Amino acid sequence: MASRACGNSLAVAVSLARAEPVTRAALALSAALLAGALASCAASPPGAPQTAAARAVMPPGGEAADAPSIVSAAGSGPEPGIVSPLPASPSASLGGTAAAFATKNALYSPVPFSSVPGWASDDVAQSWDAFRRGCSVLGGKPAWAASCAAARGIDANDGRAVRRFFEDNFTVYQIRNVDKSARGVLTGYYEPVLRGNRKYGAPYVYPVYGTPRDMLFLDVRRLPPNARSEPVMARIEGRTVTPLATLSTGNAKGVYALALGNSVPDIRDKKLRLRLEGNRIVPYYSRAQIERGRIDAPVLAYVADPAMLYAMQLQGAGKIVLPDGVSVIRLAYAEQNGFAFNPPVASASGKGRKVLVRGVELDLDEGGASTQSVSADSDTPQSSLLRGVGDASSADAPPESPLLRGFNLAPGATPGVRPARVSTSAAASPPRPVTPVTSAPPVTPATPLASAPPLTAAFAASDPSYVFFRTIPDSPAGPIGALGVPLSPERSAAVDPRTTPLGAPVFINASDGAANGSPFTRLLMAQDAGGAIRGAVRADYFFGTGEQAQQRASRVKQPTQMWVLLPKGLRISAKESGVRVRGGPSMPSADCVVSDPELCVDDAQ
Repeated sequence: MASRACGNSLAVAVSLARAEPVTRAALALSAALLAGALASCAASPPGAPQTAAARAVMPPGGEAADAPSIVSAAGSGPEPGIVSPLPASPSASLGGTAAAFATKNALYSPVPFSSVPGWASDDVAQSWDAFRRGCSVLGGKPAWAASCAAARGIDANDGRAVRRFFEDNFTVYQIRNVDKSARGVLTGYYEPVLRGNRKYGAPYVYPVYGTPRDMLFLDVRRLPPNARSEPVMARIEGRTVTPLATLSTGNAKGVYALALGNSVPDIRDKKLRLRLEGNRIVPYYSRAQIERGRIDAPVLAYVADPAMLYAMQLQGAGKIVLPDGVSVIRLAYAEQNGFAFNPPVASASGKGRKVLVRGVELDLDEGGASTQSVSADSDTPQSSLLRGVGDASSADAPPESPLLRGFNLAPGATPGVRPARVSTSAAASPPRPVTPVTSAPPVTPATPLASAPPLTAAFAASDPSYVFFRTIPDSPAGPIGALGVPLSPERSAAVDPRTTPLGAPVFINASDGAANGSPFTRLLMAQDAGGAIRGAVRADYFFGTGEQAQQRASRVKQPTQMWVLLPKGLRISAKESGVRVRGGPSMPSADCVVSDPELCVDDAQ
């Protein structure tokens, strides 16, 4: 196009110069046109090739090709840490000027809405309620204020208006892995329903814990580089641990040694979960430690099934139906103990029936256990995951975790512990009220686990992570997700908040590899997160509440592609960060697409 314009300008200038009669006005006009044409041709020489970024991001046909590689940020070139920007585009489908960018975890390429497979056919109006719920949290943020305000004037029943709203107010980016591949994994999850009671008593013997009172928090960005290999001292203020740069002889009081072990920070707030042990600050209790004894945490309820309790921790939410069959305790995610998620994955050689729990595959070894059924009114704890697999073969058999009965654990997986029984009266003692964090209570060492009565048939497998809950009011709406709004069945998803900003609309295409062969393409809202959800192209589809949702979710694990819709004008952290290697290209340093103190804290302060 530039070459054709250059040639046309030269032709007009030459024709004027040759025109007869030759006048001063004609010569002046010809000279001006010739100068302008030559300048235009110098800026855009005929036959000039497309930029590398334009070729990589927008090949012929408008569909995304391999994600572009990072380029040098030297001189007046592209912004540090991102690819060469795309030229300004008048197309509304690209939202004006859009540029590809990258984080440490993913690559992002802007594409037209028309190139997203399934976008034109999906009933995007079904996602409208979920989007509007998200605006109750995001509407107060500057980048989201305009789009959330514009949404108030959209008729939710007008599918065309809803689709046009997203196309006018958002730019769509295809998400790719750092190796430039576009495929990831889609799994499913649900809100489980358990039987339970507020008081301890058979069969309700497995506690559901709230946030521990003795849990401390340390922002890893404040740690010196040698914190895990050399002695580092710290103070405790309320529940916050503050590392000390130096330690003089006059400030030793109230100072503790950090022993961080294998604790890992939460990916959203970059904080470690710790506790005080004598004169040391150490990682919080692991699952095995928690289930061998009583911790300093409120007990929200007792449930009958340790397997479903573990499933509820994987899901991050749940309902507990009390013995009257009517009353319900509804739970939402509150905290985690600071250990990496490492579930008891089934052996690859297992021949039993496979069960998926939020993408985690377990084998039920039906040949090695009795298939005796358990009646609904039995006091024996029974997991819906294990129903039909069998119960203990003998009442005299040593106690073991019901979750592990019939499971083929991966080699090296820790077997279930077999602690002694506890008295009902001791376990049923009412928990102490939770002390508000804002009151900054004095920190005291937790009760040693050795002196605390252990729980009966506690579950402690290879997964050291443990989830704590909080109670929320019950309602017909879905459970509360990480964004802080109720989830919408079949229109909300859990994502990795580093690579997909919480609250953002996400479009998935999981048609390839679907179990029934039918396409699975739709617009979802990224409103939740989870310990098992890690990676660039990774989504967990929320199916709803109860057994039917569980059955549907347990069948989903298939390849997918993902596109994220970001509001026009959104300040993208990844575009403003980059580390240039001497003599090499600029590399992305941002951990989050959008750094937000509430949704995703970046590595750098």
